[in-house]
Amino acid sequence: MDMASGSVESGGSTEALSLDEALEIAARAHRAGDVPVAEALYSRILAVAPDHAAALHFYGVLHHQTSRPREAVQLIRRAIEIEPEDPSAHINLGNVFFELDRPDLAVKAYNTAILLEPAEIDARNNLGVALRVLRRPEEAEAIYREAIDLDPQHRDVWNNLGRLLGSQGRVQEAIACHARALELEPADAGTRRFLVAAYAATREHDRALAILRDWLRDEPENPSAQHLVAAISGENVPERASDRYVTALFDGFASSFDHKLARLDYRAPSLVAAAVDAVHAPNGDLVVLDAGCGTGLCGPALRTHARVLVGVDLSERMLDKARQRGCYDRLDAGELTQYLRDRPATYDLVVSADTLCYFGPLDAFGAAAAGALHPGGHLVFSVEESDGPDFVLHPHGRYSHARAYVERALTEAGFRIETVGSEGLRMERGEPVRGLIVTARRL
Repeated sequence: MDMASGSVESGGSTEALSLDEALEIAARAHRAGDVPVAEALYSRILAVAPDHAAALHFYGVLHHQTSRPREAVQLIRRAIEIEPEDPSAHINLGNVFFELDRPDLAVKAYNTAILLEPAEIDARNNLGVALRVLRRPEEAEAIYREAIDLDPQHRDVWNNLGRLLGSQGRVQEAIACHARALELEPADAGTRRFLVAAYAATREHDRALAILRDWLRDEPENPSAQHLVAAISGENVPERASDRYVTALFDGFASSFDHKLARLDYRAPSLVAAAVDAVHAPNGDLVVLDAGCGTGLCGPALRTHARVLVGVDLSERMLDKARQRGCYDRLDAGELTQYLRDRPATYDLVVSADTLCYFGPLDAFGAAAAGALHPGGHLVFSVEESDGPDFVLHPHGRYSHARAYVERALTEAGFRIETVGSEGLRMERGEPVRGLIVTARRL
């Protein structure tokens, strides 16, 4: 294709740009995050040259990055029809399929990219992630090791291999991988967090704290490092995880959150939904709050009960994912307890799955939830279960709660406990995480 065979009007001017020039400007704006300019230029290029493969490809990537994955698939597929031997287009198509919860199609796209370019590292790295989601860990490990043989300096591959090994309980091997990744990029926050978590799992707390103190020396205000120092040292333990910590944590892995939880046999949303079903027929007549809604995993089940379904979460990026589900009438960003306080006698049902593990004392939350419910309304939630004190902050950064404490805090807040069940919420490093599924009724 002669990319310079057409021209694009440069808005507001009579000067015309060649297609090459327009594409370069669009790509530059795209890289800089100037979405309106990039989108306008890609559109103009395609109006002049509808079969411009590079513009179709890049415009598809822009759609992916702006939460329009289905349109992204159409654009990138069209680009591949025109130029089928571009491995980067197949990689990006795989990335979109992965976001659309089609890891099977992502695997095919990544494999095609590798066939076209046998030395392609990013395709192998992403392929390993997709294979993990498909519960094919042996194949994932093999592809990661193949990528490392091709490029031993690729930090992301070392980290992904470490996470895979850690999930299988091979924690010492995981530590070696994350340590190698940290050698390659000593200040990378993600690697530091992975290595801290691995050391915490083996109770090598001194090593974990050494990494965290290096991290705080480089970034004194980093909320993740601050919270984990308190969690591991037991010093200056906060009553709840800070808004900054929770926002940074969930913004950081919003795009992969659902897939990550699928690998952990995550059951909290389905267990909470079952508890709701036990007290309410799905008549679609309730005003419901999904408190700490995240990516909206509870949304489809709650929709059957709701005349109005509202979600609230601290993470804007998680809310962006929740919007894609199309379940909610409204999604708001905000801190949970204050959000409840600001809405007295508003809801028939408040549900919270896997959110209160970032709270220590539950008194303020319980009082706020009681105030936000109509009399007779239900509160249904999960917490991680503690066999020890009322509540405890663990080295992984989450709190667990004793059953007796949960019951006492809710009773004092004005609830009658209806059911408390002990269940496995998910797997973590090969071990089950026990939790409580609680149903309480406001008096």
